[in-house]
Amino acid sequence: HSYTGQDYSTQGNTGKISLDQIDSLSTKSFPPCMRQLHKALRENHHLRHGGRMQYGLFLKGIGLTLEQALQFWKQEFIRGKMDPDKFDRGYSYNIRHSFGKEGKRTDYTPFSCLKIILTNPPSQGDYHGCPFRHSDPELLKQKLQSYKISPGGINQILDLVKGTHYQVACQKYFEMIHNVDDCGFSLSHPNQFFLESQRLLNGGKDNKKESTQPETPQPKPSVQKLKDASSALASLNSSLEMDMEGLEDYFST
Repeated sequence: HSYTGQDYSTQGNTGKISLDQIDSLSTKSFPPCMRQLHKALRENHHLRHGGRMQYGLFLKGIGLTLEQALQFWKQEFIRGKMDPDKFDRGYSYNIRHSFGKEGKRTDYTPFSCLKIILTNPPSQGDYHGCPFRHSDPELLKQKLQSYKISPGGINQILDLVKGTHYQVACQKYFEMIHNVDDCGFSLSHPNQFFLESQRLLNGGKDNKKESTQPETPQPKPSVQKLKDASSALASLNSSLEMDMEGLEDYFST
């Protein structure tokens, strides 16, 4: 199995995110894949199982506790006219399962960019996946316009997308919404995007607890190297295996 970076399973920040912060954080610090899932959930009060898996594990990774997650999903689904008892019977088990409290007791980790890009592509009515990989270019352009990205920035992002450099395109989006020339990292995970955003917005004072990060600043790889790396990711498709069959079964309601 290829090493694809941190899994963001334990951040040491559990419970530091409150439910009333999520709407604001979604526009400031969520990558586009999670931003569109949050928007769809707020508008439709429901997500299909692929969206619930991708977004639910991301929220877990940024610090939502099991109790907060149960409250968050239940409140939203009830707004969609779902009976509370139906939620408790059909969905609360799924959420506890994703936190390792049911079934095989597996503590599932948030999806990496590679997993989102290469597996379980969205179909009609789905909102999961990677917008840079799975969106029609014109729809992606409209989405970026709604996010107040400049026309020049949109063209840069679309050029990267045409070259299949999806993660580099997301890094460019990060730089645009944070108004920085160099994001200073090589993006490999939606939860990494969130943590780096919070670090930047908080003046370098973030909640990151990972001890694996070097203490000395590392030079950012060149854009060309990042493009080469993102192109090489496609070769991993044949070796990438999904371990989530059990969780998908529980989320298939």
